[in-house]
Amino acid sequence: MAPASGAGRICTAREKALREETDPMEHETMQREGRPASITRRSLLKWTGLATVGTAALGTTACAGFNETDLADTGTKEDASTWVPCSCWADCGSKGFNKALVKNGEVVRMGTDQSHTDTPDCPQMRACARGRSLRGMIFGADRIKYPMKRKNWQPGGGENAHGELRGRDEWERISWDEALDLIAGEIKRVMDTYGNEGILLPGGVPQRLGDFDIGRMMYLMGGCLEQNGAVSSGAWTEMAKLIGLTEDTNDRMDLRTSELIVLWASNPAWSRAGLPTYDYMQCKAAGTKFISVDVFYNPTARALTDEFIAVRPGTDTAMLLGMAHVLLTQDDPEKNPLIDWDFLDRCTIGFDADHMPAGADPKDNFADYVLGTYDGQPKDPAWASEICGAPAEAIEKLALEIARTERCALIMSPAPARTGSGAQLCQALLSFGAMAGIIGKPGCCAASDCGHAWMQGGWKQLHEGGTYLGCFLKDTVAGPEYIENPLSYKKVNVNQMWTSIVNEEEYIGVDGNRYENPAHLIYDRHENFLNQGPATMLGIEAYRKMDTVIAQNLVMTTTCKYADIVLPISSMWERYGIFEQAYREQLIWTSQVVEPLFECRSDMDVALALADRLGVDKEALCPEADAQAVFNTVAAAKVLNEDNETWDNLVTITEDDLATLGVEGTPQEGRVPILDFKRDGIYTIERTPDDGRNFVPFQAFREDPEANALKTESGKLEIYCRAASEKVHGWGFAELDPICKYVPPTEGYEETFADWETKEKGEYPFQILSLHILRHSHSTFANVPNLREAFDHPLYMNPLDAEGVGVQTGETVLITSKWGRCLRPVLVTETMMPGVLGMGQGAWVEIDEETGIDKAGCMNVLCGPNVTTTGFQSWNTCICNVEKWDGEELVPDYLWDAREVFKEE
Repeated sequence: MAPASGAGRICTAREKALREETDPMEHETMQREGRPASITRRSLLKWTGLATVGTAALGTTACAGFNETDLADTGTKEDASTWVPCSCWADCGSKGFNKALVKNGEVVRMGTDQSHTDTPDCPQMRACARGRSLRGMIFGADRIKYPMKRKNWQPGGGENAHGELRGRDEWERISWDEALDLIAGEIKRVMDTYGNEGILLPGGVPQRLGDFDIGRMMYLMGGCLEQNGAVSSGAWTEMAKLIGLTEDTNDRMDLRTSELIVLWASNPAWSRAGLPTYDYMQCKAAGTKFISVDVFYNPTARALTDEFIAVRPGTDTAMLLGMAHVLLTQDDPEKNPLIDWDFLDRCTIGFDADHMPAGADPKDNFADYVLGTYDGQPKDPAWASEICGAPAEAIEKLALEIARTERCALIMSPAPARTGSGAQLCQALLSFGAMAGIIGKPGCCAASDCGHAWMQGGWKQLHEGGTYLGCFLKDTVAGPEYIENPLSYKKVNVNQMWTSIVNEEEYIGVDGNRYENPAHLIYDRHENFLNQGPATMLGIEAYRKMDTVIAQNLVMTTTCKYADIVLPISSMWERYGIFEQAYREQLIWTSQVVEPLFECRSDMDVALALADRLGVDKEALCPEADAQAVFNTVAAAKVLNEDNETWDNLVTITEDDLATLGVEGTPQEGRVPILDFKRDGIYTIERTPDDGRNFVPFQAFREDPEANALKTESGKLEIYCRAASEKVHGWGFAELDPICKYVPPTEGYEETFADWETKEKGEYPFQILSLHILRHSHSTFANVPNLREAFDHPLYMNPLDAEGVGVQTGETVLITSKWGRCLRPVLVTETMMPGVLGMGQGAWVEIDEETGIDKAGCMNVLCGPNVTTTGFQSWNTCICNVEKWDGEELVPDYLWDAREVFKEE
């Protein structure tokens, strides 16, 4: 069944062959007839060029890797090569499309999307530098090849563990049977002695797609101790559900109609190196004005913005309150209308004394707090400026420009919600956005962009069924049955996980009660959370107190380095593949590229082998083979027709297809033959600006709030949110006011002073920002030498601060916080705000055991376990000191030896 014109594309074999002969970067971006000239891919690369970073050409990373062999003549069978769509599993917040050219069982070249002509309306899903460097990870020298055991560790706990040697000890190769027997024996022993809570699984949710194996096994055994609170979205994870403002922006076609887009702490050119910045460039080509509000003048701001406003980390709420004060004091419904009173009246509660929920004190409304009616402190731009650092005039101008612009989108990354005052920030964005009338209208939004491009813009309006990256199995049509963790109420908060072990303190469970942490065995999967969670130095102490630490991964991450038993795991390139959503309009089906290397096994194979030893029902653990599970999701996927009402199956399936794939199923008619989709790996839904598919969050709610009530306590957007206050109080972390109030966060700007009134700086005079940078996706890719060489990992510092410290670009500095110390070369740049430092997150910690100093620049050596109101981590409120390093200069990390821990003699 052929697709209707414009309904979607999958390339023909002829198109595929022709395009694979052409460098995809040579495709000229086409212009739509009658529209302004579009921004080309080349201009995007030019304007997002990294003026302050980079020691090697991007092309080095894009093309270099292992088995660097020129393509031979593919005319003979012996020389035949095949392009295989391959997975990039890193959680970068975006998604590109990657292909591997496989020849004689080796990957000789990387490719990307060439399934259709690249246009602004229907862009190709290009791979980024990280995706193109996957060969360097999968075939790298630090790939874990065999099961290994730390030499001085023995089972049984106590002195047998020699925990003080974790991270220092040597390794010995063992067999899979020995490793599995040791692991199963320790799991049984710890559970018998300390209960199920004696086993701690750090990191994300164990049943997350592609990672439900060991976690699911533990659930089937009665549960285990997990963590909660460490999320990319910070406070948005909880606050969005309670106040009603979702993590969802308008789709890209609707944003092209915006007159003004304010990007707040948003730098997709680095953090989401896929299509988001390119889509914003099309808005700019259509005449949209851009303003950036951020701590530093980032590459996205350089590429897009007409104006830039600097704001200190953790003070965004103060700035938004100052902007709200401008609207309240200058609004005149007849002569100078600035506030959307109709929307506030119909769709919100808590803005003023006349719109408070029953039983609430009328004095506790947002408007009177901003005006200082009862506390005597107007939250005017002058007040806000002293805190956030932005000039009062700039705060006033921005507030007025947003309110006076008919189509304005205020889009905020989750970064300001990953602070000690992130909960208040969520309330502030809702309150100001509702006042300014930029919620629920075309071309308008006040939203967090959720940090993940594939989840934005109402993707469910275009395709449904199947599954997508990061979804949970509870509501999907295929996959193992969802199992609740019987111990979910005892999840240990991310900020208390290490302190509860090292300091033997009670932690607060999700039910608000306090519990002792009985963990004696840590089982690490792929999260590398010791490196990525707060207070890495405390985490190392906690690991060294364990009876047993087990880690499984493909490369020797930090969690593997501090383990007792390490298992070699196959990458997604060595498995059947996965079906996932890539962007709002793209669906991807990746395939196996190579056979598993060395003695590597999949996570599920490990879980099944342990299930045999632990008496777990293997059918309940994994009722379907990978091929069947993936096929089920592909077969269930549907795509919206051009009438925007009816749905087609994505794929056509025949009896012959079922036999070829070796799966069970039912023949069906769909858009494309299933084997074509599997071969090409990508399906793109074509879009046009007038296709009637523009997604605008809250549009129906704005038009009729009663018929489209939200899932909040009142059914409205809650500027005054009693549920949030009560829930936070029930958790017991800290108190949260029902309305947005500025509360100085722990380790925020105010704490950089010994005396706030005199502005005398204290022991830790600098704020430091945790940046998403091009060389890592969190800690994934941190071991790839080519990316280390292509993209530097310095400490960014303003020239005024550098002069005060007495350092110049390239010199090594010692960065000290309350929680740890690390070394970095400094890069002096005016793009960074004075008093604020920036450093990329994700580097694998390398501790000098003699000094206790991290040489790699791991941000979480500096960030502490500061408990916040909703229990999330405050990565972006951290204070520190910097001094010139008088020791040995750092060797550039791209010259470091790989973590090759075991060599055959």
